[in-house]
Amino acid sequence: MNLYRQLQSFFTLLKTGEFSKGIRFAVAAIVPLLVTSQMGEIKIGIAMAVGVLLTSPSDVPGSLRRRVIGVSLSIAIAVAATILTGLSLAYPVFFIVVLVLQIFHYSMISVFGFRASLIAFSGLFAVVLSMTQVTAEGSILLHAFWIGMGGVWYLLFSLFFHYLLQRRETDQLLRDVFELTAQYLEKRSHLMSVTDEKREQAEKELFALQTSINEKHEIIRELVITRRKNFGRSEMVRKRLLIFMELVDILELGMAHPVNFSRMRALFVSHEDKIQHIQEWSLVMAAHLRILGQTPQNKFLNLEEGELLIKRRQAWKAYKEFEASANKSTDAEALLVYRNFLNFKEKQHQKLLSLMRLMKEWKGDEKLKLGRKDAAKFLTTPDYNFKTLQDNLDFKSPIFRHSLRLTVVMALGYVIGEFFAVQNAYWILLTTLVIMRPGYALTQERFKHRLYGTLIGGAVAISLVFFIRNQTVYAILAVICLVLAHSMIQRNYKTAAAFITLNVIFVYSLLKPNVLEVIEFRVLDTVVGAGLAFLGAKFLWPTWEYTLIQNFIRESIKANLSFLKEVEAFYNHKSALPASYRLARKKAFLAMGDLNAAFQRMAQEPKTDKKHLEEIFRIVSLNQEFLSATVSLGTFIRSHPTTKASAHFANYLSAIKANLQASVKNDEAQKEDLSEEIDRAATFYENLYQELLDLEKDESVEKEGVREKLQEVHILTDRLKWLLEMSEGLQKTMGVKR
Repeated sequence: MNLYRQLQSFFTLLKTGEFSKGIRFAVAAIVPLLVTSQMGEIKIGIAMAVGVLLTSPSDVPGSLRRRVIGVSLSIAIAVAATILTGLSLAYPVFFIVVLVLQIFHYSMISVFGFRASLIAFSGLFAVVLSMTQVTAEGSILLHAFWIGMGGVWYLLFSLFFHYLLQRRETDQLLRDVFELTAQYLEKRSHLMSVTDEKREQAEKELFALQTSINEKHEIIRELVITRRKNFGRSEMVRKRLLIFMELVDILELGMAHPVNFSRMRALFVSHEDKIQHIQEWSLVMAAHLRILGQTPQNKFLNLEEGELLIKRRQAWKAYKEFEASANKSTDAEALLVYRNFLNFKEKQHQKLLSLMRLMKEWKGDEKLKLGRKDAAKFLTTPDYNFKTLQDNLDFKSPIFRHSLRLTVVMALGYVIGEFFAVQNAYWILLTTLVIMRPGYALTQERFKHRLYGTLIGGAVAISLVFFIRNQTVYAILAVICLVLAHSMIQRNYKTAAAFITLNVIFVYSLLKPNVLEVIEFRVLDTVVGAGLAFLGAKFLWPTWEYTLIQNFIRESIKANLSFLKEVEAFYNHKSALPASYRLARKKAFLAMGDLNAAFQRMAQEPKTDKKHLEEIFRIVSLNQEFLSATVSLGTFIRSHPTTKASAHFANYLSAIKANLQASVKNDEAQKEDLSEEIDRAATFYENLYQELLDLEKDESVEKEGVREKLQEVHILTDRLKWLLEMSEGLQKTMGVKR
């Protein structure tokens, strides 16, 4: 079974954008080698291949403008680093000064965001590779020039494929979102029946999944919205933007529930089969979403809707049977919750059908409810202001501490290599460079994966070298390993490290007869470099996540507060859904994803005591549940006719917002006492609910509109109480003195 999953995972990899990029990278690196070898100028080919290697990391998905600027800056930095390192290498003392300055300055570029960190990596990588002495017999400036030409060649090659395959790139990202959203719906469905003992682990898995979804959403927003600005009314762009918006709505509906799960289990303790019907319906919707993602081409789409409709009918039939047999006194709330739950699932079902029609029967007449100016607001634009760099020149900045740490460790690695006359000292520095990350948790994870991957790769290489003595086979295997290493580096670093080791060994086997010696030094240098990286991360100005997570918590609470205000505003003035609502929702989702990721990193740190970890997990869970409850409230208000918002609703919201603001500021001094207003509001909603419930039970009374009002009152009462309870829980857990 495990072998089957691994094979399935491998074949899935072959369909991904990472694999396509791996092939493009390998072709771009090999073509200069083949051409220049025919011309008798293999050194030029090697320099150009190095240029491809140095510039390709910054070529990540995003708008065309950012990709071109990113790769161009990588070329410039790689050329500059090659010249500076090459010219100073002959003077050891001077070289250490140049090495230290370059490492620190390039590392600090990372303050400008993810793409900037990859540009910084190009510069650092160039510094290390320039220490290989490949230009001992030639001109350093000429070598740097050909590295730059290699980078330009890669940029042109990448642009060619961008224009050729730009639809495929977006479609692949959408496929990933389809798959991740399907997984989210499945895990969210399983939460309905999971035991309390397993709930914490299930929620952590859900947190990690939501973080991955947010990352994909950000890339797609940048791609699709930027293309819409550039190409105007392009049918392809409009269709993909509509598909993406439907996917976000489906995710929102998956997060929304009319009642928290613990309350639901208590209500349905003797009706568990009813929950099972909802779960089965949810799982079938997730399965259909997955199939939709696997068949993006209209002409290949042949999705059977039968099972989806069957599960829908079964769920509603179970409700009718429950309604007919229920005790009107004891089961009234359970019956109402069940109907509300089915209504939420019905909305999700309709969104899925809408998505299916959109993909199968695109006519181009579907209207976007998002103007271009509003759409541009959804793009997350990095702040490239010089002040950002200035603000981070402080020991409180994780990037500043990481830059210092990396500088010291790499300088130490160079000194160790020189002192012990290590054959390939740059391997120590290269290992340190790829393992060290700003946080301890990520460095520890990379340390393990790099070490295991190198040992596995070395063991496999020894086995293959003993049985294979053919240079042509070595060359073919080197190319295959290069493609797979590049494809796996973001997906599975351990496997990527194994393929990197295999690639290096096969390349050296083409150049040197003593391959076993190469393997020995490769493994030894990796162990030394990995050890330096791990020790540096732990003892040199370490950045512990538990000292930073309060910032993520505050940002998440602020984002939830902004989203709640948008829900309140929409309820008070119902009209077309404003872009500000979607924007606030997006920011709340992203802030929650950042908090989830920070908590996962914190959980891996040795200095995090169990009690503190449990407190933080409670805060993360409360934030997640608060967002879910807000989404539920907003979804209901958007999709149902509602009565005018009352003063009691406003009082509830005022108390909830006050609690959140007090949690963020850690100060209750300015908080207004609304306990009397809340008591009156609770009494009002309870009396109204009971009054409507009595009308519902009374068969002699005309019931037109009663059920809808009862549904609204129940949702409002439950959501408002839950939001208030969670805001108070956040306030208490955050340490606000009451």
